[in-house]
Amino acid sequence: MPPNNGLGIASLVLGIVSAVGFCLWPVSLAAGVLALIFGLIGRNKVRRGEATNPGHAVAGIICGAVGVVLAIAFVVVLAVVPDDAGSDDPGTGGETGGDGFSTSLTVDD
Repeated sequence: MPPNNGLGIASLVLGIVSAVGFCLWPVSLAAGVLALIFGLIGRNKVRRGEATNPGHAVAGIICGAVGVVLAIAFVVVLAVVPDDAGSDDPGTGGETGGDGFSTSLTVDD
């Protein structure tokens, strides 16, 4: 019977997608969790002798964990950094940089 290496390879691919695409944090979280699950199942298959790719499974676990951590850190940074670009207070400057000049034109009759 040929080895069943699909879960280890799937774990590696999902782990890479998770680590590289952390800016798309919902996708990264889902791919990272799946990479962890598939990697753990793949390692168990290697221990039972059903698969021959322990390196793929371990690399998928590592990449998946890194992707999950990066996605969570990205969400925390987005939540902590204030968004001052949409401020209506003229004292803060908003997008104009605080110069006090308006960019709108008015016509007086």
